[in-house]
Amino acid sequence: MKLGARSRIVIGAAVLAAGTLLGPSAPASATYPICQPDTCDMLIEYYSDATFTVRVGEYEDGPCGYVNWGEMTQYSKSFRRYC
Repeated sequence: MKLGARSRIVIGAAVLAAGTLLGPSAPASATYPICQPDTCDMLIEYYSDATFTVRVGEYEDGPCGYVNWGEMTQYSKSFRRYC
């Protein structure tokens, strides 16, 4: 049985797609680096109210940099930021 050009292209695309889906994925350590004292900071964002829509200040101090502006409120979110 001889396959036409169009059939070979479809089969080749299916094989490549299956290889991509079933291939090994990146390890978790490559996606999210482990936080070390000299490579990450804790960034705190302050908001005006409980809806967390209007940011009124930020604070961060560490190896990634220094940020301190606005006002500190009871409505805050903290994030770990990698340098």
